[in-house]
Amino acid sequence: PTPPFLQQVRDALRDALRDGAPQMGDVARQLHVSPRTLQRRLAEHATSFQDEVDAVRRKLAFDYLRDAHLGVSEVAFLLGYSELSTFDRAFKRWTGMTPRVWRERPEAG
Repeated sequence: PTPPFLQQVRDALRDALRDGAPQMGDVARQLHVSPRTLQRRLAEHATSFQDEVDAVRRKLAFDYLRDAHLGVSEVAFLLGYSELSTFDRAFKRWTGMTPRVWRERPEAG
């Protein structure tokens, strides 16, 4: 199970993605802690702000890509990426393939 603090961070990150790339200061403010405290508490859980952003984006990317009504560009936007190419690179880092190739696999659906 996910520790409660990490779950709060991930929930705040999901909310923050609606406005683009999540900013540590905004997430810290939402959690009523300073950015330094947020960093320290994440380190206590052997993770970082960027690791958590990537984890949330990765999970949501798979969920969104399973929805045939969403284009890959829309998915990139929903994940807070300003450029499709940045999303493509991140997705390739996570899976070894582009979002389009992943989506076309029979077991992706």
